[in-house]
Amino acid sequence: MPARNSKSQAAFHHRLLSSPRSIRLLALLPSLEFHAPLETTLTEASLGDVSETENSYEALSYVWGSRFGTEPIQCDGKPLLVTPNCESALRHLRLKDKTRILWVDAICIDQGNGESSVNERNVQVALMGEIYKKGTRTLCWFGPGNGFTDELMAQVNRIGTCPSQRGLKKLLQFDEKLREEGRLDSDSSTLNYIFCHPWNSRIWTVQEAAYSKECQVVCGNSTIPWDVYSAAAHFLVFEELIDQLDPQAHKNYVCIDVRNTIRDYLRKAPSSNITLRTEDEGDERDRRVVFLSSCLSDVNQLQATEPRDKIYGIHALYTDLGIPLPAVNYGKSLSRVYEETAVAMITWSGTLKVLGDACHNHRNTAFPSWVPDWSDGNMKIFTPSGDATGGSKITKPSRTLNPRPGELHVQGKVIGTVTDWMNKFATAVFPTRLEQCELPILTDKLDQLVEDVEILRLWIEKTRFFRQLHSLLQADSGICQEDPEDSLLDLLNQDSYSEPDETFIIWLEILKYPETKYDLSLGEALVEKWRTADESNAARWTPELTNCAVIMAALLSNSVRQNGCVSSPTLGILDLMNQYSANLADKTLMLAYINSLGKTAPGTSFHSVVAEDSIVLLQGAEWPVVLRQTGTKWRFIGPAFVTGILDGEAWSDESGQVHGMSTFVLV
Repeated sequence: MPARNSKSQAAFHHRLLSSPRSIRLLALLPSLEFHAPLETTLTEASLGDVSETENSYEALSYVWGSRFGTEPIQCDGKPLLVTPNCESALRHLRLKDKTRILWVDAICIDQGNGESSVNERNVQVALMGEIYKKGTRTLCWFGPGNGFTDELMAQVNRIGTCPSQRGLKKLLQFDEKLREEGRLDSDSSTLNYIFCHPWNSRIWTVQEAAYSKECQVVCGNSTIPWDVYSAAAHFLVFEELIDQLDPQAHKNYVCIDVRNTIRDYLRKAPSSNITLRTEDEGDERDRRVVFLSSCLSDVNQLQATEPRDKIYGIHALYTDLGIPLPAVNYGKSLSRVYEETAVAMITWSGTLKVLGDACHNHRNTAFPSWVPDWSDGNMKIFTPSGDATGGSKITKPSRTLNPRPGELHVQGKVIGTVTDWMNKFATAVFPTRLEQCELPILTDKLDQLVEDVEILRLWIEKTRFFRQLHSLLQADSGICQEDPEDSLLDLLNQDSYSEPDETFIIWLEILKYPETKYDLSLGEALVEKWRTADESNAARWTPELTNCAVIMAALLSNSVRQNGCVSSPTLGILDLMNQYSANLADKTLMLAYINSLGKTAPGTSFHSVVAEDSIVLLQGAEWPVVLRQTGTKWRFIGPAFVTGILDGEAWSDESGQVHGMSTFVLV
């Protein structure tokens, strides 16, 4: 069919849908020629009339790539501009001999800026879960591919169907062949072309894959079932260590796993028609609260061009599962969308779990202090586990919790105050990132001695922090009234139920260097070379910094010895330190004076905490929080971990009665 002159034709405009339950279906007309112009038509259908035999369609799941269309196709005989990725998908999906019926969001939903277009979009977005659920299958478009992706997809299909070392070996041989031919960079893997594809990290594709009856990954002319694709990702990204795999593939694997978890949850979640015993119903609800709160916490790691879509991209999923999210409305401010979502989660769960997401360095400071900024892709702080308020629940409706925009009205009581360390600690802020490292040594290049000096400096700084904390807890009974090593373990794990294992005990012994029973002489030899190379800072190598450097040199080189042999448990110490670093990231140590218990206890909270901030127990929070009073209102600083009060010790009296409650207005 000859191409039509789009310049001489009036542009395509969507007709208004006749009902709120109507959708449009796209008929992709056939062509024998791959490069022939794309011809389509749109028809209206009611979602209630969709079945396998009537109005059936396949749903396309893809990344727009750009907000506005630049590639012309024909729709109902008129030109319509679509994005290059959409055009490529339609071209590859077009059949030679028959019409293919599709649902494609950018075409089937009016994307205009007028009032009627925005109103339609608000309604259609709320239906998207049902749209993907009712499609015969979902086609996850990974692009047109290149000269080797067909063979790559075949390799991944074999590995996902039957994961094995034999399959992995064939894949690695395939990669090596491409490198020899100059078709693949020496530091890259073919797997990066699919596991690093932006589809994996887009917010909208989460519910699109989760709702689908049948889901297929499509790249060029190749197709893999979703279950096979995700099984291959688990084996190749999660289980195996492939040096050339891009770090983004590991981040995207988390997103793949989220989709699978939600797919499984949707299939296994008890039906509302099933009657559960009261205790089973409570357990199921608690599991659902934990699961959906965790998924919501992870949306900041997913990508969206429109920041409201961090919520609207999972809107259908969450409302289907009973969470009363407000109706989709792109006319609302971003702050209000996030605020209403937080209130909906509090109302539905009866807890303040969602407040744990409100603490991170790059959040929008224009937001109320208690409202999470899900548009910030940086990692949030690790929230401690506990039962500080005896399992208390919030039962107030949303209009009482949030009577005015920007305010959260909750019940609670002040139980203590953050006090000053009084110079007992060199730096109470845990060194989380490279730019926070103020170590006065190793600023010279250590050519051929250390691969990454900045990372080494951060590890040494962390070791200094751990040694100082350990020494402080041992030396000052006024600060630590529990067993010092138990308190240290609780603070590092952010958990009052942790038990020390062999690796932890060995690590504590190594931290005592030079008074340790372990031989760190090989670490000493390494540090001597570092000091010689770092000649401009010779005077700054204090005994304490030298000791910390020796510890890290011995651990990083796996040369900690006992009785002449390498101590094998030391291999797990770096993993342990990584876990503690993740738990303490962006936090600071604090001292909390607990009024009702008449004692001072060590703890942690978000790094912006200062002396005179209040330690508060809020109804519905499983951890204490730090609040800062501003007149009659309060700013939320963050969740806190305080030893000795995580099991409800400061919440109620011996008879179980809670006293001293008042209303806190968070702003």
